[in-house]
Amino acid sequence: MVEAEAGEMGAFQMKTPKFFYVACFVPLFAPAAAVRAEETPAPPRAVVENDRLAAVVDRSTGVLAALENKLTGETYTIGEDQFEFKTDSTAIRFQDVQLAALDVRGQTWNASYRQGQTKIEAVYTLDDHFLRKQLAIVFAQPTALLRAEVSRPRFATAGLKLMEYSYPKFGRKPGEEPCRTFFGRTAKGGLFAGVGMPFADTHLDGSQVHLAFAPHLKLAAGERFECEPVYFGVYRRLPNEADSGDEPSRSESDAMVAMTSAVLGPPRHGLAPMACGWHSEMQNYSYTSPADVEADMKSLDFLAECGIDWVSDSHPWGGEIDKINQLGADGRFQIGELTRQFLDHARQTGVQVVMWSTMTNSHPWWDGHGKGFRSDLPRWQSRPDKKRYDGTDGRYNGDLSSLLDRMPPGNCVANKPFMDWLSKLNLDIARDGQFRGWCVDGDFFGTGGYYTTIVPVTCLAEGHDHLPGDANFCCQRALARFIADVRKQQPQMYIFTCRPAQDLGVWALHNIDACFTLVEDGGPPDNLAAGDGIRKWSRIRVHRDFFPHYIDQPLLFPSCAGTDLAAHRWRSHEHLDFILLSALSSSPNQLFYLPTKGGIPDEDKATLRHWLDWGREYARFLLVRKDLPDWPTVDKVDGSAHIVEDQGLVFLFNSGKQPLEGRFALTDESIGLKRSEQFRVLQHYPVSEKQVIAKRGETILWQVPPETALVLEIQPAR
Repeated sequence: MVEAEAGEMGAFQMKTPKFFYVACFVPLFAPAAAVRAEETPAPPRAVVENDRLAAVVDRSTGVLAALENKLTGETYTIGEDQFEFKTDSTAIRFQDVQLAALDVRGQTWNASYRQGQTKIEAVYTLDDHFLRKQLAIVFAQPTALLRAEVSRPRFATAGLKLMEYSYPKFGRKPGEEPCRTFFGRTAKGGLFAGVGMPFADTHLDGSQVHLAFAPHLKLAAGERFECEPVYFGVYRRLPNEADSGDEPSRSESDAMVAMTSAVLGPPRHGLAPMACGWHSEMQNYSYTSPADVEADMKSLDFLAECGIDWVSDSHPWGGEIDKINQLGADGRFQIGELTRQFLDHARQTGVQVVMWSTMTNSHPWWDGHGKGFRSDLPRWQSRPDKKRYDGTDGRYNGDLSSLLDRMPPGNCVANKPFMDWLSKLNLDIARDGQFRGWCVDGDFFGTGGYYTTIVPVTCLAEGHDHLPGDANFCCQRALARFIADVRKQQPQMYIFTCRPAQDLGVWALHNIDACFTLVEDGGPPDNLAAGDGIRKWSRIRVHRDFFPHYIDQPLLFPSCAGTDLAAHRWRSHEHLDFILLSALSSSPNQLFYLPTKGGIPDEDKATLRHWLDWGREYARFLLVRKDLPDWPTVDKVDGSAHIVEDQGLVFLFNSGKQPLEGRFALTDESIGLKRSEQFRVLQHYPVSEKQVIAKRGETILWQVPPETALVLEIQPAR
């Protein structure tokens, strides 16, 4: 952590035109000759603002000069909000370009620049408590773009302490984390900044933050390239908030999640309990007989009896791997008769099936059967630089080079002709109407997701979108476009993502409804400990990884993969309500691993259905969440509030052996109450006659029995 030096914004060494636009609209990349002089000189600075944030625009350069945090009354001076593009032959530097036009209006401003025939546009957009900056560049000649630095802000505000935070950390060594955010802290609040993409090329250098990424791609003459956005936001410290050290504080994580929620959009569905077919004793490979289908139909009946109304298909491409491997240029795919029988039965039971598609290998988990797509087009194949992955680099877990030698050649997703073909295949299947949900799984190597975190992804092939070598950015952008195509063509589709988006962090979750959990064991074999684990890991994904909670997908129960029923034991039904309420309080999405063929007691089926039906009834409250301060542990009560228009639910959890007291305040900061002055608090579950009438601001104390999940209901008292 470093402290930014105090002082004024450094001067720009920049060639500026004599005249520029101030109040009139300028078309994108308007020629400098079209700029006309104003009779009265414009003020040197303009302000774009809302009730939380003000951004100061330097009119002479078009860049961000300062941020005013209206939540705290602080102003953060910013110098060198500059850009730089490095190509294989030159560098386009901010100090060498000319400002061609500037248009400041409403919540945005646009600045257009030129260097010779190269055109650059910077668009700044204010949104609630954050500002987004996005660059676009057009080269007149074919260009190999190596690096794009969107901004390099230098913060010159006394008392501002800067910290670099990397995430997600689970399963990674230091330095492997795909995302990075920079926090600037003061006694009252602070700011945050970063690039909205995984594995950006960012770092902190004293009081300066470098916000860049490495496209490593080929651009045609006149092709417009839009950079990944960078963001600047502000927040206010919560009352009595303790120093959080190297981790985000509660106010910082709240501000980040508010931003990612705004960027990724609100939830599209209500409660969505889903079973994973692969891990629920369903057929993992192709159907070979009517008996295989009949067995999976009974699994669907089981899920319907439990109140689970979604299932992720148990085998990629409906198990039709041979057909997928044989597809040619037209990419036409017909579901087979056995698979269609399964899908027809799913509709009859009311269980909706999620189509499971893959990217670079038709079935990377089935040795000898999975293959790269379109074997007739070897130019579509990926050519990884195997020397990079021979196990000698300490970052990599295992020898990817040996695994790649054993795998059939996969496809490079950073190759537009291939991705156009694959996208059309997916959309044709989705339009057929057999599937109500869709997911993609795998990694950029075709090895089944085991090496998602390796960067850079390499491909030495010529003729793809990327330059030979580092294909990481192009792969990420192709994946995002792939998912966006499904959302655009099928806006009501429930999109459930596994790898690689699962491992890339929150910036890979655009257009996603649920992200398969980053913890895949379902928790320990005791429902109390498992419930604590579900809530803890969900908090990590929200408060440390900045997931909106409604994209999270808590996992319940150990895997029941395969059909060896003797290997799968149903855990005791004791405290089943505890683990179910833990999952429901965490997210409107849940993923279940269940013994659909081995079965569970009828009493436990009834408990599952009861709480899932309850969740559907109260779904509008579960779509919002505000956590109480204490994290799950056996010696404290933790919980979460779910308040909509001053009414809703508060969950309290005590997994310990002694009764404990839970507490929360009737305030906005504590649980999200905003307007009413008096409230009624009553115990919803376990059913009790106890209730309290209290005024806004008062603290509620509630005794929670040992090994109990408790639900309170809050409503305005009239």
